[in-house]
Amino acid sequence: MALVLEKRRLDEYLSWLSRSFTVYAPVERDGLVKFDGRSSGDSVVLDYDTTNTPPKFLFLPHGECMLEFKGEKVKVPAVDERFVVFMNSVDAEAVSILDEVFGGEFNDEYYARRRANSIIVAVESEVKMRDSFDEELDLKFKNGFDVLFTDCGDCYLVEAKTAKGKKLMKSDSIKETKKSIKDRRNFIKDRKLDLGKISAFLDKGPEQKIWQDLAKECFACGICAYVCPICHCFDVQDDVKLEGGGCRKRDWDSCMLADFALVAGGVNFRGERHKRIHNWYHHKFARAVSERGRPDCVGCGRCITYCPAKIRIHEKIRECEK
Repeated sequence: MALVLEKRRLDEYLSWLSRSFTVYAPVERDGLVKFDGRSSGDSVVLDYDTTNTPPKFLFLPHGECMLEFKGEKVKVPAVDERFVVFMNSVDAEAVSILDEVFGGEFNDEYYARRRANSIIVAVESEVKMRDSFDEELDLKFKNGFDVLFTDCGDCYLVEAKTAKGKKLMKSDSIKETKKSIKDRRNFIKDRKLDLGKISAFLDKGPEQKIWQDLAKECFACGICAYVCPICHCFDVQDDVKLEGGGCRKRDWDSCMLADFALVAGGVNFRGERHKRIHNWYHHKFARAVSERGRPDCVGCGRCITYCPAKIRIHEKIRECEK
């Protein structure tokens, strides 16, 4: 027997969760779907075709205070919020990559505390994210989430994948069913990205014509990094108050920005735009593959959807296969 949640009872279920957790979900506000804390009356869109913010801010907040200081006293702010977050399976895959980045050789305690306090519900549906190319990547869809919702039309089939996920099965809204869970993913095998060829081309460096040409189109605004569910560069600064003390905080950053590689003495070892563009692609599709066996990309397509220069980033990746 499997478990099922009827869609008509989704709000009832979310309200039940809200008694014990903060609930984050893709909600529609002012015509845009964004990840935010759910409030009563919100329109939750589990089958979103894109969001203007990725869910990574829940684990890597923008403007995060890492420690507070005054005189000789130093205090690390507590992270007490326990939350459940709903996201599609592609975004959940992105979280599994962030888990490797921040939980690998150099464990990030700030990220780890938020992940320990979180329960992720991945939603599998027929809806494709706008401009997505996830089917061309070998995504695992096995890690990074605690519960799997599979859209079956008028209901979701529900599977708990971890001990934490089983806590969410106790609601009266979830019933037993004889329905079976079908894998809805239809990968197009002959269109898979050849990561070997792509990595080899990227390893040739930034002086290839493609990067010179792309530098004429790209604004180097960094929006591709900010909307990416995986890009994780950050800057750390001390915010000192006039009356003494302050906090050390980290903000999102992007290797696309002109001063990202600026160091002491005014030296910028990636001052030219084409070098920064190449570095972004190389990090995602060569260095990450070499270090962790898969790219820092899940093909969600946000970098394409929100690029102000209308650059078809996926097409540029394809050009690297030649």
